[in-house]
Amino acid sequence: MISIGNALFYGTMLAASLGLRRLTARLGHRGVLGLGSLLYGLYPLLNGLAADAGLFYVASVIGGAVWGVANGGLVNRLMERVPEGDRPAHMALHNLALNLGILAGSLLGPALAGWLGLRPALIVGAGLRVIGAWLLIRWA
Repeated sequence: MISIGNALFYGTMLAASLGLRRLTARLGHRGVLGLGSLLYGLYPLLNGLAADAGLFYVASVIGGAVWGVANGGLVNRLMERVPEGDRPAHMALHNLALNLGILAGSLLGPALAGWLGLRPALIVGAGLRVIGAWLLIRWA
């Protein structure tokens, strides 16, 4: 089930990223980033509510589509805001922050799940993603 979920996630991420140009033409880079970041909390929320593989698959499809939009919007917004001569340094910082966030989440997520339980930890994670989206929309 996990392999099928990953295939669905990355397949829809690819499909969503192919439609990013049209979405960006409608909303702009900042709007795409805002939309993607707001919807980013759906993946852990749906996984936290899932009782069987069906909702997990739905979460994987939605999560992949949202990540395709959010990641594209994030990189495009970064390229829009950074001076052309400083792009390599800013991309390096972006990748460093992204990987640091993945590492921190990989360490803190299981600790939170051990403390609260898996379902509540996923729902807390969804809420934290929404708060992060609000902050990103406010200051990006």
